[in-house]
Amino acid sequence: MTQWTLSDAVEEMPAGLWIRRGSPPPMVSMHRHDDVEINVVLDGQLHYLFGGQPLTIREGEIAVFWAAQPHGLVDSRTGDMCWVHVPFSMFLSWGLPESQTAPLLSAQPLITHAPELARRIAHTAERWGEEVGGSEPGDGTGDDAGDDDSAEIALLEIQAAVRRILRASSLANPEPPADGAGSVPAARLRQVSAMAQHVRDNHRSPLAIADIAASVHLTPSHAMTVFRRTAGVTLGDYVTMCRVAEAQRLLLTTPMKVTEIAEAAGFGSLSSFYEHASAACGMTPREYRRQGR
Repeated sequence: MTQWTLSDAVEEMPAGLWIRRGSPPPMVSMHRHDDVEINVVLDGQLHYLFGGQPLTIREGEIAVFWAAQPHGLVDSRTGDMCWVHVPFSMFLSWGLPESQTAPLLSAQPLITHAPELARRIAHTAERWGEEVGGSEPGDGTGDDAGDDDSAEIALLEIQAAVRRILRASSLANPEPPADGAGSVPAARLRQVSAMAQHVRDNHRSPLAIADIAASVHLTPSHAMTVFRRTAGVTLGDYVTMCRVAEAQRLLLTTPMKVTEIAEAAGFGSLSSFYEHASAACGMTPREYRRQGR
């Protein structure tokens, strides 16, 4: 058993495709990141604080959630476990039905007991890491990523795995929970999902809060309140997270100049780009590009 004492600070982590199998990574603070996070527990247990509430993921269970909510691992009964992070922008680009995307914006993770599915996902996760270079930085896997065709196939398999998890969750819980503590009304989930999609589609251009609110027919103040209470981040923060994620993609996959990337990702100025990208990555954009390559 491993226990951690988390600080009160909330660490902002960059979004990115990230795959790990083995023991839990050490945590010293709560954190959040703009990914769909999947926790697969084959053996042992994971104990989290999620949005300020305790959460336990047990053997044979799969948990999936939008990691914009502050969360942190406080205890683990060490065993065989697997983590997959999928950038939320990538998840939305799959065009899945709203019935599958909206539940991920609820106040609690979707947890499904599916031992066979858990074993299948964990079995292929290590190969995904090799093919897309999405394992933990520093383990050497990213440097040996496979060719473009292998990476594309791996991404399709990851999408299929996420869809299987969401389907298993919907089959295990066919009726939505009644509104109450720990739940979010379906109408609000639809609004937040639609606002997130609007940001995803338009963050590369100048984007005002009023534009996002108008996409769901809310006043700006009401839209900001609904989004923050549901997602755990402000609308402004989410716009920045999407822009930083796009900038990271361009830094690692194109030869574009940093000034061109700042504009293409939607930042209004080079100084704003450097400020937000450096804070999210823990290094300058040029250093991030150099390390990633």
